[in-house]
Amino acid sequence: MKSEIIQISDDLFLKLGKEVSERYGIKMPIGKKIMFQARLQKRLRELNLKSFDEYADKLFDENDGMQEFTVLADFISTNKTEFFRGKAHFDFMTGSALPYFKELMPENGFLQLKIWSAGCSSGQEAYSLAITIEEFCRTSGFKFRYFITATDISTRMLKTAKTAIYPMAYVDEIEMDLKKKYFLKSKDKTDPKVMIDKEIRDRINFEYLNLMDDSYQVKGDFHVIFLRNTLIYFEPEVQIRILSKVIDKLVDGGFLFIGHSESLVNLDLPIRSIAPSVYIKNR
Repeated sequence: MKSEIIQISDDLFLKLGKEVSERYGIKMPIGKKIMFQARLQKRLRELNLKSFDEYADKLFDENDGMQEFTVLADFISTNKTEFFRGKAHFDFMTGSALPYFKELMPENGFLQLKIWSAGCSSGQEAYSLAITIEEFCRTSGFKFRYFITATDISTRMLKTAKTAIYPMAYVDEIEMDLKKKYFLKSKDKTDPKVMIDKEIRDRINFEYLNLMDDSYQVKGDFHVIFLRNTLIYFEPEVQIRILSKVIDKLVDGGFLFIGHSESLVNLDLPIRSIAPSVYIKNR
């Protein structure tokens, strides 16, 4: 029997939406009420709550509220991602960014590349970056030392990312050669899955990070930052604050990648465009 949908009033939605925006920067106009209401149905059932008023009481409870707001962020955040999404950016890494850093390699020394996948969701972007670097090293004969930090606000997505296990269908579009090198197939034919190769997994550290925090406790400075399809969820003034803090973590001459639907036009930032949705930090 289908359970009855629990409704939220406009006033309560606006109250909770304001709190979500202040904590996480996520835009919550009244037009998102139906989405919010639908995504929270499961959570209300888990807590055995009969109304959004009861849920609001839990959110603002001085003992449970902080933890529950983190759960709420999990339910309402958008987590669309896939391996090698926005292929042009990975092609730019192979054809331009990595050769550029190769030329900066000190004589008789080494350069350890540090990369940040900000808003990494369930991890496919970070793993795609690692595979891209591994393939560049294999084909060029040049060996980079590198490490990737991947952060997200969703603890649920981070848990998936850390397990590095995905449905087989997620790698359908990846070249067979790459699948053989970097993905391990499960033996369960009833529920086929793949796991990322351990050497790739060991190159990545997944951490919780809220882009609305006053400062970012990630170990930079980074040579490459992917901040893709994340800014669109924030108000313009919040976007600028986030970008300023992110760019501060980027080395001079480092690359910033944003989503193809995002724009930094007319923003007073110490970066310049060098390719579609790709920026370099001014030296």
